[in-house]
Amino acid sequence: MRTVQRTLLAGALTGALALTMGAGSAGASAPADAGPDTATGTSTVRTMDARSGDVITCKITTHLPHYSHHAHADNRHMVNVTADIKCSKKVAQLAIRVGLFKNGTLYKQSGTRANLGKNKVSQNAARRCVKRQNYTGAAVGVVTFPPGYTPHTKQVKHTSATVRINACKKS
Repeated sequence: MRTVQRTLLAGALTGALALTMGAGSAGASAPADAGPDTATGTSTVRTMDARSGDVITCKITTHLPHYSHHAHADNRHMVNVTADIKCSKKVAQLAIRVGLFKNGTLYKQSGTRANLGKNKVSQNAARRCVKRQNYTGAAVGVVTFPPGYTPHTKQVKHTSATVRINACKKS
């Protein structure tokens, strides 16, 4: 049963990731020297337990694509984008998938990462750096809230600003 759910979830996230960038990927450009922790906005969902009035808030953030200094140390020149979903309390399940786009075209898509009974999940997508290109990150996720919360399941998505990487080397 769990395998079927993951397969369906992965398919839904793949389709949503393609739609995320297709619906206006132009976005604002960000400076190429912005670090991986610099995000441009987030997307937030809230749910409430009808019985107790308790509220859970979850936020998805796609960080700016950046040249990977970790991969540089291994003599691999990579562009990396990370994304995470963080909730104010533990939820039944979190799932996330990340896409790295080069010049508006999907360049690398991560697998789906899921956490059961946690309040956060993160994932990344990385691929060989090509200099003088524009990179954008996009993430989609599904939050499954505990029983009694409405809505019970909510899809979230977020797209980073576009970053131009002019050189594939350590700054």
